[in-house]
Order: sequence, then structure tokens, then C-alpha cells
Amino acid sequence: MGKPTAEDYTELRMVAERYVDAVNRFDPDAWGETWAPDGEWTTSEVRKGRENMVEVWTNIMESIDMVFMKVYSGVIDDVSGDTASGRWYLGEFLHREGGTSENCICYDDTYRRIDGQWYIQTRKFVAVYRGDTGLTADGFKAEFRGLGVPN
Repeated sequence: MGKPTAEDYTELRMVAERYVDAVNRFDPDAWGETWAPDGEWTTSEVRKGRENMVEVWTNIMESIDMVFMKVYSGVIDDVSGDTASGRWYLGEFLHREGGTSENCICYDDTYRRIDGQWYIQTRKFVAVYRGDTGLTADGFKAEFRGLGVPN
């Protein structure tokens, strides 16, 4: 396991921040550019390939009137050559036709550096909280409690 350099951490954090910025701006091209061409995104199902993921993401975003996502914190566990792994904790406030909601998310990621640029290779969505704004007890996900490192 390789310890990340400050440069690695900064560049990988920039990927997380570009991802969030693209979500907040509803920008499918910028969102897609955070992913490796053969990336894999796991939510309730697994999606593979940048083009496929952008199409799915665009359809999801069409149901959202407004979103504000932010990066809370993150950690890079390992950097080995042109691959890395880590986690990011994010929050998002959503407004849809049915009202507002809040999500607290952990993304369990791997990364790949291609031509000097880091990209998300795999991203697993782990819900920490999903529910009404204000972090109600009913929204916390039991499977997250006590989870060490998300797999």
C-alpha cells in the first residue's frame, strides 16, 4: 500500500470537487470527464462505461429541479503507480416535484491516472442518510452504522 503524496491527494480531491461542481451545474459533459472511459458506477445497479453512465446520469438529473452537493471530507488510502483508492463523504440537498430531501453519501472509489490525469475508475454509492432535510432518525441507513471501510 503506497502512501499518497500531497500532490496525489490534491489532484484526487480535485476530481471529487469537479464531480460535485458538475452535479451542481447539471453539466453532463463535465460530470463525464471525471470518469475513466471504462469506469464503473455502482448505485442500486452497476453501470459501466463513461457514455452509458452519462446517459443514465442525465436521465436522473432531469427529475431534479435543484441540487446542491458539497464535499465534506475524504481520504486517499493508497496510491500505487497510476492507480489509487479512497473515500469521499458528500452531502446533497435536492428539490424535486415531490418536495425536498437530503442525502449524506460515502463514495468508495478507485482511480486511474491516464496521460497524467486522474479519473474515477470505480465508484460505489453508500448511503449514510437519505430522507427529509434536517437529518431525521428515520433516514439513517442501518447498513452504514458500524461499517469500517466501505467495500
